[in-house]
Amino acid sequence: MTAPQRMCAGCRGRADKSSLTRLVWDGASSVLIDERQQLPGRGVYLHPGCVARAVKSKAIGRGLRHNLDGAAVGNVLATLSVG
Repeated sequence: MTAPQRMCAGCRGRADKSSLTRLVWDGASSVLIDERQQLPGRGVYLHPGCVARAVKSKAIGRGLRHNLDGAAVGNVLATLSVG
């Protein structure tokens, strides 16, 4: 049996779900990092190194179907950025 595959919102490449970071909309006003990948709702998956590309292209907001402030999302995701 193969591992579930998901698409990275930054580079649009496919990878095992376990190797990607899942982001979800908290229902109020911000984006959360779903470390256990179990929170309900729409999710967006990212490679840790694709954070800047995803923020620049507004892919996270499109994936979550919400208008997001790029700076606020960037602050939440700053812990994921590798380079």
